[in-house]
Amino acid sequence: MLLAGKVAVIFGGSGAIGGAVALAMAREGALVHLAARNQQKLDATAERIRSEGGTVSTFTVDVLDEQATQRRVAQLAEQTLGIDIVVNATGFMHQQGKHLERLSLAEFKQGIDPFLTAQFIIAKSTAPYMGGKRDSVMLNVVAPAAAIAMPGHLGHIVGCAGMEAMVRALAGELGPRNIRVLGVRSHAIEGAVEAGSYTGELFAEKAQAMSLTVDEWLGGAAQGTMLKRLPTLEQVAGVMTFLASSSAGAMTATVVNVTAGVTLS
Repeated sequence: MLLAGKVAVIFGGSGAIGGAVALAMAREGALVHLAARNQQKLDATAERIRSEGGTVSTFTVDVLDEQATQRRVAQLAEQTLGIDIVVNATGFMHQQGKHLERLSLAEFKQGIDPFLTAQFIIAKSTAPYMGGKRDSVMLNVVAPAAAIAMPGHLGHIVGCAGMEAMVRALAGELGPRNIRVLGVRSHAIEGAVEAGSYTGELFAEKAQAMSLTVDEWLGGAAQGTMLKRLPTLEQVAGVMTFLASSSAGAMTATVVNVTAGVTLS
């Protein structure tokens, strides 16, 4: 097993991506701890993992609350004696579609502030319990906007670019402590909306503006990739599981492209 006995903490663990990653890592032997704001959704994800024989626990936390996150992570680390893998799969509703002349400052910051705040707080809260003799890794899920010029997505583009920059900055700072930091850049993901992803609401607005259904909009997004298909939840989770393993032990300070070719870098 790729992750046998590894302690994995997945923030956003009740979401579509976080849940898929948790299941994939549990299948590879990781001891999974899921964190999110909604206990009912966490329980549903945990039950699926347990039904396949995985080891999982849950805790509720708002990752935008620095003190609460630090406290809950410290409690967990005391129980586990350290952390090997941290996954940031959190997401926040934000404005997509308004051009500069109609976009307010508050709407612009929706695509930046919560994403970078969560990334910072998660890293700061978990890093003290990682690295050293443990080969540790932080994984961050990032949308592809940083590498695409899309009118009407100012805050989203800047937020994604900031997350990718923070991956590199954190890698440089934490590398000497034996902590790798990576990003996984994915396009719209096949199956995510059906799995309850908040992106369903974002995509619905985009589709409605074009007089399309969400399925039709996603079909168009698939045709815009080199492979003429979208990445699946299982593929994204599989890549992240590999990146967390010793097989990827020389990888850090980079953003792995899982966009089916919609971006080149």
